[in-house]
Parts: sequence; structure tokens; C-alpha cells
Amino acid sequence: MKMTHNRRRFLRNMMIGGAGMSLANFSNLAMAAGDASKLKVVFCVIPDGFGVDPHGGYDGIWFPVTNEKDTTNFQLNEMSQHLGSYAKQSLFLQGTLLSSGTGGHNGWQTILRDSAGKNTSIDLLLGSHMPGNNASIKRIYSGPHATVGASWNISYQNSNMLVPEISPYQLFDKVFDGVTSGGSSQSIDTRAHLFDPINDQIQSLRGLLGTTERAKLDTHLDSVEQVVTDLNNSVPSTGGSCSPNTHQPTANMAITSADYRDEVTKAHADVIAGGLSCGVSRVATFQIGRSADQVVIKSVSTTRNPHDCAHRYGSVDEWLGSRAWYVQQYRYLLDQLASMPDPDVPGDNLLDHTLVVFTSEMADGAPEHMQDVPITLTGGASGLLNNGSGNGRFFSIQDQGDRSHWKMGTAVDLQRVWTTIAAACGTTTGWGGDVSTLSGIFTNV
Repeated sequence: MKMTHNRRRFLRNMMIGGAGMSLANFSNLAMAAGDASKLKVVFCVIPDGFGVDPHGGYDGIWFPVTNEKDTTNFQLNEMSQHLGSYAKQSLFLQGTLLSSGTGGHNGWQTILRDSAGKNTSIDLLLGSHMPGNNASIKRIYSGPHATVGASWNISYQNSNMLVPEISPYQLFDKVFDGVTSGGSSQSIDTRAHLFDPINDQIQSLRGLLGTTERAKLDTHLDSVEQVVTDLNNSVPSTGGSCSPNTHQPTANMAITSADYRDEVTKAHADVIAGGLSCGVSRVATFQIGRSADQVVIKSVSTTRNPHDCAHRYGSVDEWLGSRAWYVQQYRYLLDQLASMPDPDVPGDNLLDHTLVVFTSEMADGAPEHMQDVPITLTGGASGLLNNGSGNGRFFSIQDQGDRSHWKMGTAVDLQRVWTTIAAACGTTTGWGGDVSTLSGIFTNV
């Protein structure tokens, strides 16, 4: 059987991801790629935790209250209640462990990466796998107040820490460069990334297979080629609804000042949502502040920074207020995604086809630990997310744990959540360690 160019490129990519992958997994990736062809992914990372430990009469303030391990019947907690109606589109995951589980603020180095902190972060991996119309933007990386006082950033290319755009003005210029009202940025083949050529190793792979296995491989490749055809026939279109000027930040904001903390953060969210809606990118990272956040949230305290509030150095109200503020920024981002049209599916809004990931570099900012780090997945996600069919869902994944911890007992290495999201998007991470996927989170994994 003559091998086509698409097949050769597919096999090269698969061999880079690991020649030991079974033929069944080839098929699974092809199926996931088809299901996720309209999907967008946004990572929203807040600093200094979710207050999961008891304090001030509260037995933790994030995880929904329930006695069940997997349920749509739960009560929102003091912090999670600020999601409002978006809780009904959310999957609350419990049972993860980040790196060693301790280490102060060092969690920012691994929160979106492999546990060893050696490889490219999940946001950039997905940005390379599923680019938008502007190939120069792997993913939108927004960081309001992220470099004030220190540059502790969460996105990495291999071992190199990347710096987010802290100015909403520069972020706007970068994202909407070349985008005109009523259209999108100059179109490229947004689906060819699935089969980008790397090294021509197809012959060596085929040489390892017998006649029967070659026939099986060719059958799988036939299905993959059909997926490629379907994807290439699905060109993003904004339907004339893209209007960059509506996302332009208000002038004259002091971008590092506490005086404009709310306004600058919201301006970043506006640009992210606008960029996704205009088809510029399909992946974004929204880093709100940075670990040990020093920029005062004046609606909470005019003098105490949110890092100190997370440490509970002030009143219980300051602790609660600082944690709530970050959730409110996440909710504002969701508002913007829900208000804008999807570039791929006419009649649907952007949130219908976006998976929004909400987490922090630690679980609790007072003891500064990474045990039971909350992961909340929100959005329609093109129907791929098992989030409770309109009720929201709480799901303890602890029973699928691969690690033993003195306090938690069995725990799931957090990198497996990222490998599961990668699989839902039709790709792999290429990381070491346990990269097995978790069941029950997505319909296609």
C-alpha cells in the first residue's frame, strides 16, 4: 500500500511521542482529535491557593460540601459560591498532589508542567498542537501584575521560564495585529499542525511490523486520514462578528498600580476572550498576579497585600475577601467568553466550545502546601466535559491515585490531569513519569 504524505507526517509525530504507542492508542488519538476540532482551552491560574485548610470557623472554603465522591448534588462553599451560575457548568476535581506537596511558593515552577519541572508546560504544548489563525502566537499569555516585585511565571518552553504580557495595551496590539473588523487574522491551515513533519522514520517503523500488523496500521491510518479531511474542511470563520476595537483597553491605566488592579485585570480578560473569538488563537493562559502576590486589592484592604491575607495575618474578612476577588476575576473571564460568538460554530457562544481550567500553584497559602490542589474545569468544551449535565459535578479522583502521601493517603499526581486534558485535545505531553489518563473527566478519554 502506498503511504500518503499525510500518513508519513502522522507517523513522524507519533514516533516523537513514543514509538511504543499501541495501534489502539493511534486510533484513540485520531478520535479525540476529531471530537476536539472546535475546542479552545484557557488556563486561569491564581496565586496563593484556595484556602482548603480549616480557619476562622470554616472547614476549608473551596471544595463543594458533600459526602459523596462523585455527585451532582452538593452545596457550594464560601469561596466557590462566587462562581454563581457557572458552577452548573463546572467539574470540581479533588484529590491531586503537586510535586512533593510542600515547598512554599515553588509550586509556580510546576503547576502547569510535569512533576519533575523539566519539560514544556501544558499550555504551550496545546498551543503548538492546536494553533489559531496567527501561527506566531502559540497561545495568548496574559499576566496582569504578574511581574510586580518578582518574575515567578508559570509557563515554560522546556526549562526556560516564559514571561507573560503584563500590559493590556501591548497584549491587545500583539493579539489583534493584522485583524480587521468583520473578519479574522490572515487565515492559515489551522489543522495541518496535527501532522507537521519532523523526521521521516516511517520506513523504520514499518520495518518492525509483520504483514498483519502493517495491515492493521494501514487501517488505522485510513481513519486518521478521514479525520484530517474533516478537520481541513473545517476552516475557522468569525462570521463577520470580529470587532477588535470593542476589546481595546481603556486609556491611561497605570498597569502595575494597585489603583487599577480591577480594571487592568478585566482588560486582560477582554483581550483574551476577543482573541479567541476572532480566531487568533485557540489556547490562552491567564496568570492573575504571581505567587506571593504583593499588589494590594483595595476593595479588600487598602494596606494588606493578598499574599498576607492568604497567610491570615489580618482578619477573617480579609482572608475571605482576597480569595473571593480572584474567583470574581475568573467569573468575569467566563462572562466574556459566554458573551462572544464562537469562531467555528455559528450560533454558539465561545464558552460553548471552551474548556476553562481554574487552579493555583498551591492549595492553601497559609501553610503554603500543594496537597489537594483544586482543579476546576468550566465550560461547554464542545460537549467533551463530564460536568454534570447542567447541575455541575464534584468528582474525587483520589481512588485513581498513583502516589502515596502521609496526609492524603492515595493521591493523583497533578501532571496526570494535564495529560488527560492533552488526550482530550487529541495529543500527548511526552512527559516522563506516570502519564496515564484519568477516567470519568471527558467523554473521549
